[in-house]
Amino acid sequence: MKLFLDSGALIARAIKNDKNHAAAKQVFHGLSQRKLPYRLLYTSNFVVDETLTFLLYRAGARTALAVLTWIRESPNVRVLHVSEEIEPFVDREFRRYALSGISYTDCTTKVLMEQESINTAFGFDRDLEVLGLHRIP
Repeated sequence: MKLFLDSGALIARAIKNDKNHAAAKQVFHGLSQRKLPYRLLYTSNFVVDETLTFLLYRAGARTALAVLTWIRESPNVRVLHVSEEIEPFVDREFRRYALSGISYTDCTTKVLMEQESINTAFGFDRDLEVLGLHRIP
């Protein structure tokens, strides 16, 4: 099964005093021990940007670089790219959800997940549920 990693999951895993750190650590441990059914992990270039920028300013360069290294070197993580071809679909979703405060990045996640037949996202952002996506934990 496929799982999309949202920025909230990556950030919570990296920052020990994040309110979701324990939950993120538990899910990542479950993934690494194969206690969860997800074998293929995905994220996007927009999520990577969002994550690394947040970490750089909140936790410092060392933490941001460690997460970048993990993403790039993990054999189980595939980074999907928001391309010019899918932007019209993302724009449509953003127009639909902007008044609800849903970010453009979250709209890219929705479109990519639909295109790649990814049914579940790992994150702590309830906006994913507003978009109709299944979310863990």
